[in-house]
Amino acid sequence: MPKYFNTIKVKISDEEKKQRLEDYKYAIKHGFYFGPPVDIEDFMKRDIFDESVRFKCLKCGFEDVLEFDILEEMWDESISDYPILPCYHCSKEKFVPIDIYHKQTLKVFR
Repeated sequence: MPKYFNTIKVKISDEEKKQRLEDYKYAIKHGFYFGPPVDIEDFMKRDIFDESVRFKCLKCGFEDVLEFDILEEMWDESISDYPILPCYHCSKEKFVPIDIYHKQTLKVFR
């Protein structure tokens, strides 16, 4: 879990849970799922949240929201306290979580 920036948590609907359950069943059937079996009844009862992070470019100001699951796969916490990505707009490696953006820009104005 990130210490230096916030995530946006949104509870998924029952309809979304059903869709994810269908995706899970499809993955099992076609050999795409390699994890432990999921207790379907427990899955449907549990509150499940999607997490995302707002990003902003320190160079051009472009903003976007990215899924935290994907960020976790790309980001090595042993190297950096927060992910630093190439900006989709200007291609500079200055795309950071918005909390970090605010901290960095506040330092400039002090």
